[in-house]
Amino acid sequence: MKILLIEDEKILSEMYKDKFSYAGHKVISVMTAEEGLVEAKKQKPTLIILDILLLKENGIFFLKERAKIPEIVSIPVIVFSNFDDPETKKQAYKYGIKDYLIKSNYTPKEFLAKVNEYLKKAAGKIGPKKKRKK
Repeated sequence: MKILLIEDEKILSEMYKDKFSYAGHKVISVMTAEEGLVEAKKQKPTLIILDILLLKENGIFFLKERAKIPEIVSIPVIVFSNFDDPETKKQAYKYGIKDYLIKSNYTPKEFLAKVNEYLKKAAGKIGPKKKRKK
């Protein structure tokens, strides 16, 4: 699966890129919201992981712009940030994110497991639906 990671902290970006790559995912890593929009259109990832506090424009800017681009608006986004602000969370959910996770609440292993859950959902690999009894 292909993941677009939008994270401006180089050490975190490299660590998560390594973790996801080791788990068998292709990772495109960028540091700004603007680069994220370009790569989302070009790469069409299965999932976008977005930090809120970024260089230049923030993650909310990315979400607003993403909402205007038909070919990427349906790509699921998980916010992964230490910016724990209720108003920002509310705005992010308004723009259709799947989850808002606080970095300090997850070990890298736990975050990888969470991302894998979303990738399975995004790929429709939840399993067959049970048939209802009549």
